[in-house]
Amino acid sequence: MNTTRAASTSALVIAALIERLVIALTPNTAADRLLRITPLAERAGLRIEGELDHSTLPALRRALASMTSDGAGFCVDLSGLTFIDTGCLRALVGAAAALHDDGGDHVLTLRSAPPHMRRLLELTGWHQTPGLHLQASACPG
Repeated sequence: MNTTRAASTSALVIAALIERLVIALTPNTAADRLLRITPLAERAGLRIEGELDHSTLPALRRALASMTSDGAGFCVDLSGLTFIDTGCLRALVGAAAALHDDGGDHVLTLRSAPPHMRRLLELTGWHQTPGLHLQASACPG
């Protein structure tokens, strides 16, 4: 009987811990559900999926502030980006300019930028920013 009771108690404790973990990993705000930023495995960089707008700009700024270069620069994979506003685009361009100013020949490579983002970069003239490089797919490694 004691073995059954101990197993039952252990199962309840494990279930409670799993429930707490799921709650902890569940996005707290609408902005968290719209954006996912993860580190790249193959080189210094980030993968951005979802929407970049006013509500997700603080998360983007935090991620860009934490970036460290591998000597060749930094890569941002945008293949999962569904929307970007000019404020977030400005943050990416500003990060490229800062990386260039800090390291001379360091660049921020925007990999797989969607057509609407490329169009915004061209309309604003930001595609010519020193330290910014647009790349169709894989970042050089």
